[in-house]
Amino acid sequence: MVNRTNGQSTHLKAVPKGEPAVLLTMAGISKSYPGVKALSDVGLQVRAGEILSLVGENGAGKSTMMKILAGAVKPDAGTISIDGKPVELSDTSVAHRMGISTIYQELMLVPHLSVVENLFLGNLVRNRWGLLDWKDMCARAVEIMRDLGYPGSIDVAIRDLSVAEQQLVEIGKAITRPCRLLIMDEPTAPLNREEVEHFFKIVRKLQKAGTSIIFITHHLNEIFEVCDRVVVLRDGQMVGESDVAHLSESQLVEMMLGRKLSLEKREWDRGVAPDADVVLEVDGLSTEELLKNVSFRLRKGEVLGLAGLMGSGRTEILRNIFGVDKPSAGTIRAEGKRAMFSGPRQALEGGIGLGPEDRKSDGLILSMPIRHNVTLSSLARYAGPLALRRGREVAAVKDLCQRLQVKYSSTEVPVGKLSGGNQQKVILARLLDAKVDIFLLDEPTRGIDVGAKGAIFDLIRQLAANGASVIIVSSVIEELVHVCDRIICLNLGRVTGEQARAQFDMAEIMINVMGGHSEAPQARVGDAR
Repeated sequence: MVNRTNGQSTHLKAVPKGEPAVLLTMAGISKSYPGVKALSDVGLQVRAGEILSLVGENGAGKSTMMKILAGAVKPDAGTISIDGKPVELSDTSVAHRMGISTIYQELMLVPHLSVVENLFLGNLVRNRWGLLDWKDMCARAVEIMRDLGYPGSIDVAIRDLSVAEQQLVEIGKAITRPCRLLIMDEPTAPLNREEVEHFFKIVRKLQKAGTSIIFITHHLNEIFEVCDRVVVLRDGQMVGESDVAHLSESQLVEMMLGRKLSLEKREWDRGVAPDADVVLEVDGLSTEELLKNVSFRLRKGEVLGLAGLMGSGRTEILRNIFGVDKPSAGTIRAEGKRAMFSGPRQALEGGIGLGPEDRKSDGLILSMPIRHNVTLSSLARYAGPLALRRGREVAAVKDLCQRLQVKYSSTEVPVGKLSGGNQQKVILARLLDAKVDIFLLDEPTRGIDVGAKGAIFDLIRQLAANGASVIIVSSVIEELVHVCDRIICLNLGRVTGEQARAQFDMAEIMINVMGGHSEAPQARVGDAR
């Protein structure tokens, strides 16, 4: 076990070998929010010096578990014990005193402060006269960051560091205080492959020093590369755990899904004809930061899904097609003609429209009425000699809202007062009013209820049936399986797989988006439970 020292880091202290003791036990943990049961009677054990992977689909409860352990959220029920003794993690300072540190996916650093200032922020060292002991803090900062492989100065501002270097500062900040359990939430998301390999060396170094680590990741290859054991959450419950050495990728995905894929037969199951006209061609699309040689075709009347996790490049592809961002390499063609648009206005004129991921900040002007939000991209059509032809505009908006079954009392109602589903329909109405033929829809069902999702899916299929083509991004693979004719899988900016509707395989899609098919041992029957 790791001995806690008074104010000293344990980042390189060797620990004796032997049977690992249980460091942390969570039992019967439950947490509810209005209308949502985030966790229900969850139990979890973390052994001393192990790397435990906590996995599950979006909404499984991973973030809530992490926040409870960090002292940021209080459970409604259940107990937490450290070294067999009950503890109450009432706030983050208590968690820190218990040796629990957390590295969140969004780095919690102050950009204008230096490395050493960030390392000891909230954990300042003072001398016997109560003054800040900068000499001690600087000496410890140099030692810690050197051990983490940081090559730069501790006096440089955080804003001048690379993302990988900032990640090292986050780890260093966590171990400036005695750290027995380090929780990492998607720590490799912003890193390239070389940076990930260095990061894993640091993780193993911390483990060798006796630190226990909870590693939250969506990437299968990382689980099999660096973790000892895996715990699976689904719908707020723990549904499986296994030593990684006894687990296969397919078993892990099956635990996460909890079911075999059963496709509901709908009238569009026949798919798109293979000889349908190609309306959009993307060849070798690359960006400096993420996308790497992405290529695909979109046919007339097709609904194409882009499946991937955060940081996979889904949104970046749509933004590059729509002219918001500029690729570093590759070509885009629409109807056989070069379509490297200089901006959204040119893309709209070329018949391509985007429904952005964050509809409230990027897709709508919430304080403006429905009427203005619908006609925002096509005002020139309603222009008169001196002013807008309001009667013509209102009639067009009413017709579109009726076609899309938008629930509203007046076209003058601020769009911010509509439900999420109706707001999404207003975005579709604007794209229809702009006469686009290709719809780029980024998370069109995020934050809306099940009934509204069904209505959005029906609208998407109606668009395709009428000859439009749709690219849809969704974090929920089941939604893509339900509505798409074809799905392209993405991982870390690369295309990792493609399936037509007749071949849809949920497990295979998840393995592809999680960067799977690593060299993992096959599980023995009964090992995963």
